[in-house]
Amino acid sequence: MAWTPPSKFTVFLTFLLMAFGVFIVLDQSTLLWSGTILPSAYVIPGVSSFQFWLMTAAIVIFLSWFLFFLGVKMKGL
Repeated sequence: MAWTPPSKFTVFLTFLLMAFGVFIVLDQSTLLWSGTILPSAYVIPGVSSFQFWLMTAAIVIFLSWFLFFLGVKMKGL
């Protein structure tokens, strides 16, 4: 099975997704700044703002990994 390098667009997009996911995790789990930068106005019954943003970060990080995986496995992506 041959390895095909992903396009520059795929690398750039996956980097932005990964950086956004890591930013969410750092924003919610560290005290680098006072409070949180992300809004806490999302109302989902039974889910706190902290849980919502960490689930969002997990999804974004998985999507960045999956898109990069597809970029390596499929030519022209």
